[in-house]
Amino acid sequence: MVINLQGQHDTERSFNLLAWGHWFTFANLILALVVSFFYFSGSPLPETFIGWFYLLITWVGHFAFISLSCFILTIFPVITLFPYKRHIRGVSAIMAAFFQLFLFLDVLAYRGLGYHLSTSSVDQLSEVEDVYLASLGGGYWVLLLVMFIGILCYQFLVSNLTWKRIHQLQNYRFKNQIATGLVICFGLSHAMHLWGDATVNTDIAKQSAMFPASYPLTAKSLLVRHGLIDINEYNQNKSKFAFVSNREFEMRPTIAPSCDVTDKPNLHIYLLDASIEPKVKSWLQANNIASSHSHQLSFSTDMDTNLFNLNTGLPGIYRYANSDTPLEINKLFDQQKLTIQIHQQTFDIEQDFGKLSDHRVFLFYQSKSEQLFYRTTAIFVGFESFGDVPISAQNIVASYIDKGLNCPEFVRDNLLDSTLEDVQFTDVASNYSDGYFHLIYKDKSMLFSKGQLVSNKTFSTNKNVNEPMDIEAVHKAIVKINGRRITK
Repeated sequence: MVINLQGQHDTERSFNLLAWGHWFTFANLILALVVSFFYFSGSPLPETFIGWFYLLITWVGHFAFISLSCFILTIFPVITLFPYKRHIRGVSAIMAAFFQLFLFLDVLAYRGLGYHLSTSSVDQLSEVEDVYLASLGGGYWVLLLVMFIGILCYQFLVSNLTWKRIHQLQNYRFKNQIATGLVICFGLSHAMHLWGDATVNTDIAKQSAMFPASYPLTAKSLLVRHGLIDINEYNQNKSKFAFVSNREFEMRPTIAPSCDVTDKPNLHIYLLDASIEPKVKSWLQANNIASSHSHQLSFSTDMDTNLFNLNTGLPGIYRYANSDTPLEINKLFDQQKLTIQIHQQTFDIEQDFGKLSDHRVFLFYQSKSEQLFYRTTAIFVGFESFGDVPISAQNIVASYIDKGLNCPEFVRDNLLDSTLEDVQFTDVASNYSDGYFHLIYKDKSMLFSKGQLVSNKTFSTNKNVNEPMDIEAVHKAIVKINGRRITK
């Protein structure tokens, strides 16, 4: 009789622990929804009712799935192997605290870098630190410490409360309805994504990369298999969101500058091999010449594209434009205000520096880069300071004309990119070279060819980003790069 009672007691204990694990997981779902709410302010919000409905059910269903997965992979095995309540509750609380801290770090990464963390990427964590240390300083570490302590206290609190009230919670009359509702949210969100993908609904598609570990079902393989969509028509519609043609086109006429730039400083641009960078830095420091640096310049391996960007202040797509007026800055101002020199292994900076009153930019190209667009360094002399954000050659020209030549109206009327001082981390930078369309959004770098995404990497470390295409960023980049093209 004693043995039977003991066995019954063990069975009841295991049952109670499993029930406790489910309610503890539900409490963590609530916390995950609170933390993940801040993804919304780092993303473009929906504009239609159906978009908002999809966002709501995806938010709830996705984090319910993640919470349940964490329970099955971590807490459930612990309960099975070591069914001791104090051991289970303590270990589960600590594990859940680290999971929630990782979610908080992922929120910071998404808001600051534009993509989610992967569990194996230390480089991504260091990039998150760089972004927030630049703005918060030592307060970043205080924020993490306070957040972790708060999460840990929450875990121990709900761990004890759910155990003490486990019988009351198990008798809660709506517990099955809550579980059913979470399952419906998860399934319906994927069904809506199928529909949105098939119809190329941008209000749904732009949410694909909002949440971590999100790989929604896609319509192409499933619906094509059942003959419900035409694959050629699907690909044609899909590619419209990321296709920029390099065929000759009409462009909006250039508005001639009205400002007098005769006595304004010239701009000298030096394109130098990356090996010369230490020499230039040392000479500027030795001669006490004030300069600012950027390590986030987007440059092309196609030097013709770079020269066009610098001579005109326009993206490379306008090389193919049919224009009645010249596009070169010197021709438009009818003065030789901008000069560009290309140097390879040798460069005498003292001989080529010229007048101190002139503006200068030293751009360090990589002669053997395997990427069509890559990140490199630029040094500026005579420019105002600006934030450490991704920039393009077009931003340099816009900044010189606006500030150096004091001609902001020319930038407003003719150029597509803002000045260096006005570039925001949330802006989208775009360029075009040799049939490839490139964009940078935060720290995400995407490359397209004929409407197809061929590369999705981090701009800072050149690591692959395993996430769905950021439709909203693509749309912004295409609208921007087409700013002077005339639609017929």
